[in-house]
Amino acid sequence: MEAYNALHALMKGPLPSLFFCIGDPVVGNPTQHMVEYAFRTMGFPGRYLTSRVTKEELAPALWGLRALAFAGGNVTAPHKQTVLQYLDELSESALLCKAVNTIVRRSDGTYYGDNTDGKGFLQSLKDRNFPVKDKKIVILGSGGAASAIATELVLAKAKEVVLVNRTEDRSRSIAKRLAGIRATILTVDRWEGSYSIPSDADIVVQATSVGLFSPAACVDVTFPKRNKPLIACDVVFNPVQTLFLQRSEEAGCTTVDGLGMLVNQGILGIEQWTGNTPDSEGMRDALEEAFGV
Repeated sequence: MEAYNALHALMKGPLPSLFFCIGDPVVGNPTQHMVEYAFRTMGFPGRYLTSRVTKEELAPALWGLRALAFAGGNVTAPHKQTVLQYLDELSESALLCKAVNTIVRRSDGTYYGDNTDGKGFLQSLKDRNFPVKDKKIVILGSGGAASAIATELVLAKAKEVVLVNRTEDRSRSIAKRLAGIRATILTVDRWEGSYSIPSDADIVVQATSVGLFSPAACVDVTFPKRNKPLIACDVVFNPVQTLFLQRSEEAGCTTVDGLGMLVNQGILGIEQWTGNTPDSEGMRDALEEAFGV
């Protein structure tokens, strides 16, 4: 049935809507498999393409996608922050966190940028019944994912958000941008040598790209003895069980992998592209299938 519909669209129209994923690297990114599963099960006539785009090629790539009338897409590292200058309008979340991971083409041809990373992360915690309100949360990193997660944590009224990075100025920039939005305390820790997770933290989020496509890589952190539970989260989705999560489990932490965030942010993007909600369990199954290759 799918082949017939595709042939009919090719010969009679309308052509399917086209969507993209751009970043560098992108080999090993399973988003295309997940999104195309969702499109098929929804009966939505869409095609999703994954393309490696270097930093130097970002501007011409965006103009090319516009010219080809791509209906939207996803942006991954290292472009989540630099892509803002090429978009026509930004959502509140994108404006606050200064990063975009989802683009939607409006009816007038303009490109609208949103950030669903932070919302997807929060939903992955809600799915496990882990509240963030009135909690102290440590975020490792200060890139696009870290900024998006910090933004949503502040909006969700976390008690304190600690931003940890080796480049302190980037963490301070995020803290300054989010200060005063809620009563959340925003603090900055310099990451020098091995970082010791504060003993009073409730949640720690590994929000750097360390470990992505590199099973043997891990951020340099230690877990001191503590008298309260600690939830350890990793935004890295490939491998699913990162070395950071393995070490967190060995230290007695409850862990949350990056698949939940990837699925949930994908759902939010697909809803904006199609107006419909896809099957979340099937999307996670599609991801797990991809990682089994």
